This record gives sequence, C-alpha cells and structure tokens, in this order.
Amino acid sequence: MKKLSLLFLVGLMFLLVACSNGGSEDKKSSDKKEGNKTVKIENNYKANGEKRDGSDAKTVKETVEVPTNPEKAVVFDYGTLDTMKELGLEDKVKAVPKGEGNRSLPDFLSDFKDEKYLNTGSLKEVNFDKVAEAKPDVIYISGRTANQKNLDEFKKAAPDAKVVYVGVDNKDEINSMKKNAENLGKIYQKEDEAKDLNKKLDDKVASIKEKTKDLKDKKASFLLVNEGELSTFGAGERFGSMIFDTMGFTPADDNIKNSKHGQNVTNEYIAEKNPSIIFAMDRGQAISGNSTAKKALNNDVIKNVDAIKENKVYELDPKLWYFASGSTSTAIKQIDEVEKALEK
Repeated sequence: MKKLSLLFLVGLMFLLVACSNGGSEDKKSSDKKEGNKTVKIENNYKANGEKRDGSDAKTVKETVEVPTNPEKAVVFDYGTLDTMKELGLEDKVKAVPKGEGNRSLPDFLSDFKDEKYLNTGSLKEVNFDKVAEAKPDVIYISGRTANQKNLDEFKKAAPDAKVVYVGVDNKDEINSMKKNAENLGKIYQKEDEAKDLNKKLDDKVASIKEKTKDLKDKKASFLLVNEGELSTFGAGERFGSMIFDTMGFTPADDNIKNSKHGQNVTNEYIAEKNPSIIFAMDRGQAISGNSTAKKALNNDVIKNVDAIKENKVYELDPKLWYFASGSTSTAIKQIDEVEKALEK
C-alpha cells in the first residue's frame, strides 16, 4: 500500500512538472504571437512623377500592416519626428534627413543632430545608401518625399520596410494630423499619450480662436517671401489652412488661387488688399539662411498698409512653418508662436 502511495505521489509530481512546462511553452508561444502583432494603416496619397504641375502623379491607396513597436524608423517628415519626440520615441528613430551640415533641422529637433542618427540627405534629395544602412522596419514619408522615384528606390534600399504616409490633408488639417498621431500611438503602443497630445492641440485651437473671434474686423494675409519675391496662400490650402481655418483669422482676400506654391503677388496687391495683420514666412532663410523678408516688406508702395503702419507684421519661424508643419505637436508650436506674436 505504501508502495502504491509512493508511486502515486511520484506520478503526480511528473504530471505537475509536465503541466508547468506546457504552461511555459504556451506562454512563450503567446508572447511570440504578441511580438508579431501588426497595426493596419491606410495610405492614401498622390505620388508625384517628374512633372512639376503634378499632372503625372499617381494615387497610392493601400493598407499597410506595420509591426508594433518597430525598432528602426527612418523619418522623412519633421512634424512626425517632433511628434515621435513628444511621445518619447527618439530611441525608435534610426535615421533622419538633416541636410548638409545638419542645416535643415529646426532648432527644436536639434537632438537629432547627434551622430547616432544617420543622415539620409534632405527632405527631397534622399541618400538611399544611408536608408539601406539603417535597415529600417518602417519609413515615414510626406509630400516632399512621396514621389514615384523614391518609392521605387525604397524598395531596393529597404525591401522589408513598411512605408507609411504621414502627410496632412489641408482641407481637413486638424483631423488628419490627429489621425496620424493616433496611428503612431497604435504602432508604438502609446495610444493614451497620443490622445493626450491631441487633446492638447484641441485646447490650443480653442484658445487661439477665443482671441481671433475678437479680431474679425482685422483682415490678415499670409505672405511667403522668397529672395524678395512674394506669394500668398488662402484658406483651405498650404499655410493658409493653419492661419485661417484652424486659427480663425479673417483673410484679406477670399479669392486666392489655390496652389501648393501659392499665388504670386506684388506690393501693389498688398496695398490694395490693405491687411491689418501680416504673417510673413521667409523661405530663403529656411533653405539657405538668406533672409530678405524685412527688405521686401520695407518699401514706399506698402508703407501705408495698416499692418505696416501699426507694426502688425509678424515674422514666423521658417523652419517650423516651411519644413515641419503638419503634425499635432508642430501645430501646437505654431499656435504658440502666433499667440505670443499677438501679445506684443
């Protein structure tokens, strides 16, 4: 009887060990599946061809399955790079376009000048050798990089990388940039942090609109200055959508020609429209460090324009607006800049 009891106990011990090992194997299998999770991202954008007018652009509409928590990202969008920084994801970035001598990066992204981040050239001129060296799991692109040539080269340089489009729709700017932040939250399992960031943007938009509703009788113009040449942007388009649609300023001209490069204008045009507020962004300063905005806006033709007379010409950070606009975190920075300008 004792022998039977002993045999029973030994058998029970073996059974428990087997179950324990089985549980461990099940857990390993489960963990492995967890690690293989993916997030479905809908890409929908125009990939430019060779023609400047975009007539040969092709529509890219696809579902991309991105692995959760990708370890190596190449980021060709400064707005997205800034949002990733806000979400604490700097260690997931492997390479960024810094330009020659790191000159393209805005000051608020100066951390990425560090040599541990590979330099993939510029936003438009990509160094594909550095992309290949990065061995990315994911590549984030927006308008400047989204062309057919680059997409073909990405397949060669990083055949296993998932390409995710993070540009914004100027007709639905705030919602599209919030959607991009949500996608980053899902990809990196930072959904709560992304929601908090989007809530912060909603609060900033509400704050600036409280101020601009008292300025409805003050007409505003957004001017891009490029080596002395002037162009302007209206509501529902690049730059203008942030100033007029998002922040609520009243445009000095409701009939601006819609173009991603803006409508070319003269000093006579500015004098005729007579804006009370001018937001000036110097493209030349962003591209080459050569600023011409003050000279371009200091002449006899426009000296009697209300914004000039009342000292309501606000120069905006060109690298923030020209290079990095289009994300939740950079939109917050843009609103902050405009709010501070109005307080002067």
